[in-house]
Amino acid sequence: MDSNGLADPYVKLHLLPGASKSNKLRTKTLRNTRNPVWNETLVYHGITDEDMQRKTLRQERERGCPGWSKIAGFCMDALVFVAI
Repeated sequence: MDSNGLADPYVKLHLLPGASKSNKLRTKTLRNTRNPVWNETLVYHGITDEDMQRKTLRQERERGCPGWSKIAGFCMDALVFVAI
């Protein structure tokens, strides 16, 4: 949060277990807001049925601060298949 009380938040998604770049996605940064709303679809490609059973999705909400980020919170979710 900056001196005017606003932040530059974003969300990071991680498929766990796994440390490769293909397991990480990130929303756009929303500038100067305390009430962010993301209207984005983040898609992991190449996820198999086996992956759906054994992987977990970690979501981190971060407040963008000048020069660094502070995690505002995170949650872990089971993966669900969504047909598009």
